[in-house]
Amino acid sequence: MLNIYQEFVRNHQYSLQILAHCKQNRDFDKLLKQYEAKPDCEERTLETFLTYPMFQIPRYILTLHELLAHTPHEHIERNSLDFAKSKLEELSRIMHDEVSETENIRKNLAIERMIIEGCEVLLDTSQTFVRQGTLHLHHTIRVSFHIT
Repeated sequence: MLNIYQEFVRNHQYSLQILAHCKQNRDFDKLLKQYEAKPDCEERTLETFLTYPMFQIPRYILTLHELLAHTPHEHIERNSLDFAKSKLEELSRIMHDEVSETENIRKNLAIERMIIEGCEVLLDTSQTFVRQGTLHLHHTIRVSFHIT
């Protein structure tokens, strides 16, 4: 089951982009708004529902932390609770890394699209986004840079 969470997080940003694209279709957007207006949705959007699973793992970790705080050290289930908490913390770290990596790629692609002639080095997924800013050139000069 933990792999499902990992895959969901890996594709979360992409799913939001696809949804935004689909909402450009008036018929889809109208139908979506009809569903979101239903009482069962309690005035929440589809984006909200798509984001809920992102917060479940931290909630589970907090719940296990609280359980451990009130579970005696000699209790028969103490080791199981510790194990579950450590597995969820590991998953949380992996998910954080996945989100960071996806965000890094997204930023690199956005910058690459802004460069008129393109810049294939930014499409290399091993590159890490460091900083974004404006480069002001007063003279025509040759600029070289290294992205780490």
